[in-house]
Amino acid sequence: MANAAPSLAGISIGAMEHTEAQRLFAMARAEGWNPGAFDLACAWAYDPAAFVALRYRGTMIAGGSIFRHNPGFGFMGLFIVDPEFRGLGFGRLLWRERLERLRGRLAPGAVIAMDGVFAMEHFYAAGGFKPRHETTRYQGVAPCAVVPPIDPALRLDGLPDVDAVLSLDREHTAYDRTGLLRLWLERKETLCSCVLRDGELVGFGLARPAVTGFKIGPVIAKDALSAQALIADLVAKLEGQQIQIDVPEPNLAARTLALGYGLAPVFGCRRMYFGVVAETDLSSTYAAMSLEFG
Repeated sequence: MANAAPSLAGISIGAMEHTEAQRLFAMARAEGWNPGAFDLACAWAYDPAAFVALRYRGTMIAGGSIFRHNPGFGFMGLFIVDPEFRGLGFGRLLWRERLERLRGRLAPGAVIAMDGVFAMEHFYAAGGFKPRHETTRYQGVAPCAVVPPIDPALRLDGLPDVDAVLSLDREHTAYDRTGLLRLWLERKETLCSCVLRDGELVGFGLARPAVTGFKIGPVIAKDALSAQALIADLVAKLEGQQIQIDVPEPNLAARTLALGYGLAPVFGCRRMYFGVVAETDLSSTYAAMSLEFG
């Protein structure tokens, strides 16, 4: 790209075409984001209006998502500028436009979340986002994992009761993400592990194929013993595969589990919120759902 920025007269911002969304995911893969293999298909099916493109002379040079989980909650993620056009202000232009568009898609007073890289935290804060907690990605090769001895009252099950899983997720998260989660659960490629105590669901975990290996998450459990059994079960199913787990750092037990499987921290970001959000108890969240879609 030449040193001078292209004329703003050649710039337009609008809804993405599906082919552009596919290109956005290809850009993400090239940058090492390692998104889930069917994340785009599920996100597009649930909220096709969530994808926004900045185009120069009709060609997308930057894009991002403004995902509407429900009228009261949205998520800004999957934000990439073509390397040839970086440093020219187009990323900032698109970021501000995405925020305004997402606010327009939500109810008044709705909450918007994002996971921002540390280097951009001050920029996002200037735009009205407040930091909440750090998330760290742990990565490595799944070892041969033996499911640890568990309370006799606990039982592992790989066939989820979808409605029960969605209900448990809603009970232990600050916002309703069950629409997208249902689509993930319905995919035949998704590996799922559930743990029941005396017949009641007390935890679940998902592993979904990614560009490289598998991403484990979300993992929701009412107690550390259930979480240990869930993650051990998923790791055993993925022996020899690269795995990634995005851990909310306030949950020290989750971090200990990730390190216990030889996984190493490879990336970090800050969860930030626009609007008033209730205090969130992360003690039941052992792996985040998605840094791209919340």
